[in-house]
Amino acid sequence: MLPSWRSLLSWKPIKMEGRRRAADGLKPVEIIDLTDMEVRAEITNLIDGNGKVYKCPICMESPEEQVATMCGHVFCKSCLSTALSPCEVCPLCKKIVSGFIRIYT
Repeated sequence: MLPSWRSLLSWKPIKMEGRRRAADGLKPVEIIDLTDMEVRAEITNLIDGNGKVYKCPICMESPEEQVATMCGHVFCKSCLSTALSPCEVCPLCKKIVSGFIRIYT
């Protein structure tokens, strides 16, 4: 049976886990950062840039639509799509690339 349109209009998402913990008298679990300190330093360096502009290693331009491979390399979306068309390997480290992640800035 499908829900009525009226019930869909008044629908509000609730966080069951948060409510359950509050009802049990427990505090929510803190978020723990499991990022390795070395990796965190590299990420911070990429974000800060130290005044340097990041360039795509394929076209050597500042990427408009940044994407990252699962192996951690960042490219322009169009450059990576072109590089992956003949074979699905990372242009830098040659690991198999099954997809990429869009980086929003």
